[in-house]
Amino acid sequence: MRHDIAVPATWNAPGTEEKRGYSRAAIPCYHYSTYGLVLSSQFELPELRGTKPTPSPDIEILADSFPKDPTNTGVSRVDPQGSADCSQFVFEGVARYRIEQGKRILIDRRMLKTRGTGTPERDLRGHLLGSAMGTLLHQKHWLPLHLSALETPDGVWGFTGAPGAGISTLAAWLHYHHDWPLLTDEVGVIKPGEALPYLHPGPPRLKLRKDALASLEFNHHSLSRDLTRAGKYHLTLQQGFHTYAQPLKALVLLEHADKGAAGSLEPLEGLEALEVVMASLYLPEWGQAFNGPARLMTYVSELAQRIQVYRYRRPWSLVDMELGLAPLVQRIHERASHVTTDSHPLEGR
Repeated sequence: MRHDIAVPATWNAPGTEEKRGYSRAAIPCYHYSTYGLVLSSQFELPELRGTKPTPSPDIEILADSFPKDPTNTGVSRVDPQGSADCSQFVFEGVARYRIEQGKRILIDRRMLKTRGTGTPERDLRGHLLGSAMGTLLHQKHWLPLHLSALETPDGVWGFTGAPGAGISTLAAWLHYHHDWPLLTDEVGVIKPGEALPYLHPGPPRLKLRKDALASLEFNHHSLSRDLTRAGKYHLTLQQGFHTYAQPLKALVLLEHADKGAAGSLEPLEGLEALEVVMASLYLPEWGQAFNGPARLMTYVSELAQRIQVYRYRRPWSLVDMELGLAPLVQRIHERASHVTTDSHPLEGR
């Protein structure tokens, strides 16, 4: 399997020295793409796809030092229109992060763990690609959604749910048993204002628990652990992921069926559909902070009206996955062939 490799370059713009004994000009720079953005990073990020250097990256990730703001527990300043200059937060023993104007992430590493007390670089990347990147996406007034998504015969379907709902497991199962390409796992981004609700994919990896890996006949000992959550492992499948944005056709809320009950798929509309989309937001508190309640509600409402939303209750069993997923797979094929089994007014979307 071929893996994309980040392209190192020298970041040679003048700047202040990081208080660690060397200047920015001496730090190698790596170039990546994710969420429809080109990143220039002074930190190597093997979780992302490498790309060619560009003189004008969308995002800069820089090693820097900056003073602690004792009054800042999140958004430092929000203007009346709901935009923000920056936010700053600290992960004790790892780093301090400052996210500026949806364009830049500064990382102060002076509080890294001492050697032998943990894996500081892995922790640093985990918080960078999680909370820091999520905050930046909200600063850009985009909608990062917590979901796994595949390219099905009916187009892109996304799956969301509460922690433990099994969205990554379901995506992996559909990918391996139906040969449907993966688009993203964990987070995908909708950019309000685009002509269609394109879903921009994130890092090309699946996060799976040991039991899910075993059901797919993967040995977890050969995989890397998740950077932020115990018990999960990264399955990097860069050739199994499509890298380009595609319109989101449907969003499915996963729930557990009652014991002994068969799987069921229910189309939702109106307030129920809006609530599913709102609940799928990644780091929703930042969405409220940077957009304001009114604008965020407008974005979410518009998306809920442009896609089909479902509630899917399935038996909680890895052994009977094919049987439990039958209603879902059947509906996808029906929509792909323009055959429906009900008269739901939104089914044509």
